[in-house]
Amino acid sequence: IELLLHVDEFPDFDRAFADFPVPLVVGHLGYMWTDCGLRAPGFQALLRAMRSGRCWVKLTGPYRISTQPLPYRDVTPVARALLDAAADRLVWGTDWPHVMVKGPMPNDGDLCDLLADWIPDPALRRRVLVDNPATLYGF
Repeated sequence: IELLLHVDEFPDFDRAFADFPVPLVVGHLGYMWTDCGLRAPGFQALLRAMRSGRCWVKLTGPYRISTQPLPYRDVTPVARALLDAAADRLVWGTDWPHVMVKGPMPNDGDLCDLLADWIPDPALRRRVLVDNPATLYGF
């Protein structure tokens, strides 16, 4: 089940879904404004859920959580914290067709370019782009 929720509003996210019978996928890097900080209880709960193997996170829509323009430098620590917590529980996407965007329409090429900064290691990038989705979606 894919969830689109603001993890900062769910400090017990990991406990609330601990016994859920299917894998969970949370979009938009947890959909938490970056100025909430990495220590926000809901973000920490998301990291625990990932580490437990119960939850996946999509590296999508950085423009939805950033307080800065492209290249959304304030999102990089969020992406790297997710990567450090459980690189095997991350998948990537463009968030196309970018519905309900408040501001300039994102360029998918620019969004692709962010991966080199977020995940500098080519082997880890391959895991996020190829191996993890194959595991999650069974192909």
